[in-house]
Amino acid sequence: MDTFDTLFHEPIADEDPSVARAKAMFDRVLASWASDLLHLRRQGLTAPGWRVRVDQDDEATWRRAA
Repeated sequence: MDTFDTLFHEPIADEDPSVARAKAMFDRVLASWASDLLHLRRQGLTAPGWRVRVDQDDEATWRRAA
């Protein structure tokens, strides 16, 4: 899929080196974000909100703060 240059309104081919670098950067950021999200879900942090860390029996857990 071609993207458009905002200055000249001309299509930019996917083979353009700048497009390839931008897509690679996006893929790295997306992979990192997804990895972070999965890590948080494994800890039980499925929804945004303020949480406190509670240390219990050699294990740290996170509980939603009141």
